[in-house]
Formats: sequence, C-alpha cells, structure tokens
Amino acid sequence: MPFVPNLSHTLVAAAVLALAANASAASFTIADTSSTAQTLGPGAGQTGAISAGGQLTLGGATVAVTISGNGAVLDNLGTIAQTGSGRAVRDNKGTTGLVIRNGATGTMRTADADVIQVGGNGSVTLDNRGALLSLNASAGGAQAVDFSSMTGANTINNYSGAVMTAHEADAVRPGANGLLSNAGTIQSLTSAGASSDAIDGQANSGIRVVNAGLVSGGRHGITAEQADAANAFTLHVTNEAGGIIRGTSGSGINVDGFNGRQVVTIVNAGSIFGNGVTGDGDGVDVDGLVDITNAGTIRSLNAFSAPGAGLAFSEGVSAGGGRIVNTGTIEGLLNAGNGNAVGRGITLAGNDIASGPLAGTREGLYGNATIVNQGLIRGQGGAAIVAVGAASGHTVTIDNRTGGRVVGGGAGVAAIQGGADATFITNAGTIDGGAGGRAIALGAAANTVTISGGSAAVIGDIDGGGNAGSAFVIDAGAGNAFAYAGAVSGFGSVVLRSGILTLASANRIDAGSVLVLAGGTLDLSGAVEQAFARLSLTDSSTIVLGSSVLTFNGLGDVADGAALSLASSVGTFRFLGDYAGNATFAELMRVTTVDHMAVRYSFDGLYTNVQAVPEPSALALLLGGLAVVGWGMRRRGARVC
Repeated sequence: MPFVPNLSHTLVAAAVLALAANASAASFTIADTSSTAQTLGPGAGQTGAISAGGQLTLGGATVAVTISGNGAVLDNLGTIAQTGSGRAVRDNKGTTGLVIRNGATGTMRTADADVIQVGGNGSVTLDNRGALLSLNASAGGAQAVDFSSMTGANTINNYSGAVMTAHEADAVRPGANGLLSNAGTIQSLTSAGASSDAIDGQANSGIRVVNAGLVSGGRHGITAEQADAANAFTLHVTNEAGGIIRGTSGSGINVDGFNGRQVVTIVNAGSIFGNGVTGDGDGVDVDGLVDITNAGTIRSLNAFSAPGAGLAFSEGVSAGGGRIVNTGTIEGLLNAGNGNAVGRGITLAGNDIASGPLAGTREGLYGNATIVNQGLIRGQGGAAIVAVGAASGHTVTIDNRTGGRVVGGGAGVAAIQGGADATFITNAGTIDGGAGGRAIALGAAANTVTISGGSAAVIGDIDGGGNAGSAFVIDAGAGNAFAYAGAVSGFGSVVLRSGILTLASANRIDAGSVLVLAGGTLDLSGAVEQAFARLSLTDSSTIVLGSSVLTFNGLGDVADGAALSLASSVGTFRFLGDYAGNATFAELMRVTTVDHMAVRYSFDGLYTNVQAVPEPSALALLLGGLAVVGWGMRRRGARVC
C-alpha cells in the first residue's frame, strides 16, 4: 500500500521548522556558548552581540553569522570560531548599512575559509580592535577580510593593538573605492612562498590605504593591478610617521599595470621596505605612473637572481613615469656577498617586453618623469637614478636641490644613467658617482645638465650623450663657484650663464664643445690647458687665464653690448687659424680686455694669438728700462776697452 502523508502532521512540521528558522534569523545575544548558526535578516536593523567570554562555534561548511538584512550591526567581544570550512561572517547579498565591530577582547577565527566576506553593491564598515585570524589549513586562499567583490562603499578600520592575520593567503582584500585605515597589524604569513600579500586590492580601482601601524606581507606588503590597458586605475597610499609597509619576499608596494592610465599616489613619512628573497623585491614597484611624496624611507633590501639568469635589480622605486618628490631616503641595497644583483635608487622604465624582436628589453616611459630631491637617493653598486627602455617621446627631469644627495655608480654605470628620452638635470646638491668614476651618463637625445647655486658638487665624469643639441650650463649665481675635477664630454655646448666655473688640470671639457659665455666667469688659473670647438659671447663675461693655454678652433656670435675680460697677461688666449680681416673677430677684439688693457693679435702661422696692448705709461717705463739697460751695457763696454 503506497505511503499517504498525514497532511496535519506535515503542516505542523513545517510550522516548527519556520519557527526554528525565525529564531536564528533575528537579533541575538550570546553570553555563554552556542553552536547555532545566526542570521541577521532578512528584516532591517537587526543586531547581534557576543559578550566578553561568549563563544559562537560552528563546524562543517556552515557560516557562523550570515547577514541578509539592511542596517545590521554585529558586535563581538567574545569569540566567533568556524572550525570547519565555513566563514565566520558572510554577506553576499549586498546589504546596505552593515556595521561589524570586533572589540578589543574579540576574536574571529576560521580554520579554512575567509573570516569575514562581504560582496555586492551594498555598504559596510568594519571596526576591528581585536583579532581576525584565518588559519587556512588547506592554503586555499582564505582571507581575514575579503571585500574584493564589493562595488559599494566599504570601510575597514584596524585600530592600534588590533591584528588581521592570514596564513598562506592575502590578509585583507578591500573592494572598489574602499578605505582601509590601519594603526595595528595587518599581516600575511607564508612558509610555502606563495602569493600571500598583506593587502591585495586585486583589480579594484580607487582604494585608499592610510597606515600608521604595520603592514607585512609574506610576499608584497600592498599589491593591486590595473584590469586591462583600456581601464583607468588609481590607488592612494598614505604611510604616516612610524608606519611600516613591507614585503618580506617581494615589494613593499607592488602594482601591476599596462600604461599611463594607471596612477598610484604614495605619501610616505614612515618606512616602506621590499626584500627579494627568491626574486624581485623593490621598495615600490609600479608599472604605470606614480605620484610619490617621500619624507621617510623607501628601501629595497635585496634582489635575487639564480646564477646564469642575469643580474637582478634591487630598486628603491621602479615606475613607468610620473612625479617623485624626496626629502627622505630612497635606496636599493644588497645583501652581503650578493654578486648577482645591483642596487638602484630609482628606475624609470616601462614593462618588460616578453616576445618578438625586442624580447628582453623594456617598453618606453608611459608619461613624463620628474624627480625632485632634497634627501638621499642611492644605488648600491648601480645607478642612483636610471632610465631604460625604448624612446617614448616623454622627458625625464631631475632637480637635485641644495642638500640633496644622489649617490651611486659602479662598473660602467653612472650615478645618474640616462635613457633614450631627453633628460634635464638641475643640480644644486651633490651627485656622487665616485664608486665607479662616472657621475652622469646620458643617452643620445638633446639633454641639458645645469649647475645651480653655490653648494653644487659633482664627483665623477659627466657625459651628455653626444647630441649636438645637448648643453652643460653653469648658472651658479653671482659670487658662487662650481669647481670641477672630472671630465665633461658629449655636450654640443658649454654655457656659462652666472657664477664661476673653476677647472683644474688639462682639457676637463671635451674640445668638441662650443663655449657660450653668457655672463659668468671661467677660471682656468689652476688648469694647464683647455680647448673648445668655438667661442660665442652673448653677454659680458670673464676668463681667468692664469698661466693656462686656452684655444678655440672657431668663433661664433658676438652679441651687441657684450664684453670679454681676460685676467692674467701670462696665459695664452688663441684661435686656430688666421683671423685677419674677420669682422666678427675684429668686433670681439674691440670688446675684449686683458688685465683691463686693450688687446692686439698676431698670427704665428697656426694660431691667432691675443695679447694686451701696453698702456702708454707702461710703454714709457718699458722704453726707459731698455734705455737704462743699453746705457749700462755701453758703460761696461767702455771699461773693457
């Protein structure tokens, strides 16, 4: 006989189940222990509370607390534990106005799933003063906080003393346009060396991170990525004084991208560290553009490359362009004994090219790059600042201000190493390439190096790259001097605009350069000789010859109203060739003085030599002296007779 259900019994059973469901889908308070899953919703404004000492423990795959109603508030001062494969707290409905508060005595812990997961187009605020712990037994990617699928407002506050920890997974994943404030500890721990980052923004744009505590990643400290080349992406990180952002086996901050539509803003007054244990480990590594203001420390501790795999680069900052203002320290360092890597302070480059005829090289910059330095930028064994990659049409501008130090260089590498794009350097501080003997080495574009102020120093040679349009400019200012003992080459012109350029020894400046005197002083009193391609006089200037030999292989323009003053009548001032009948040369002679005396010139068969014309009084003394000498000789002759 077939089974026929008793309708009255079925209705009663359904009613009991409904009552049970309603009992767990309402506001609740747990003061002792409970193993009953809780739900806040679907009604609005429901609240849940676990008192200090209270425990809510679930196993299996059941979520301990599910959120399904708007305006829900969850307060935990006790323990919410999921010992199986379920989450501690979950809202996948996109509810609005959700508030989760984990108090100073509160712990939320999961064995093998996210601790808190919220998704959808809702809104949530998480305040943590206690501990959120993801043990992640299967290493399957269980975060302490996962808001990565959120498109609505999402705020995470991790207060002083609070901890958010994930094992073998990212600790926190904010949602799009999320705000994360940390004064406690956010950390991911890994023994497998997998991609365990402290904060992973994924492809979510608009995230803002404010850190005054510790952000420590098993790989990167903070990471994110531009979704694709067509989409704009922004990330803003503020690291306050005392704050630490570090990647223990990766970058402090790492953001992957494609082009200039990615802009990452970093304001740092604390410390940002990267460490390459098994690979790269930059302090800050951004593929797109950056806007960095650094008053703290940005440092790469090391970079690793397997033997035979080529050099690794330990870079304080690597970016595809943008703006970097430094009053702190940016440096790339190496572990002792690491001979397969070099340190760089700042690298400016596009992405690696992985295939095709240019495989193994870098793309060009994605935007203009500007570096303003009043702190320290240093590369250990490598360049302090280097630009690499294909020509992009963008420019690199480096403004090393008074007190700023750019220190680097090594075998074949300068402290500042230019690339294919035009580079404009202004130095009022110190550029120190003493480690390898090269201070500045630029590419083949039209570059400019300007020396400014009275405190500028350059240690090592300067190479302008060989473009005829490149210029080495001295604009030290009235009364200020720039003394240089290195070699200057590769500039089409050397422009002396203001102040004093002091050269020592012989031919410190490549003889292929044009000397443009535009208002300053060239001091050769400590030099042996110096030659230039030609001379142009555009404003009144001075040359202190001393006993040196100054040779010009040609003559350029002489501006109206400009005058040239030569100091010391014992030096040699000459032009290659015979300039008799040259109108421009005649004008130069008219406005030139030697020791305040007018000049004359003579051709010796190879050079036209310029000398002072003795003043009448000096000439009279000279003639008188000759007469006395002659008289004396006659007297001696008379005595002999």
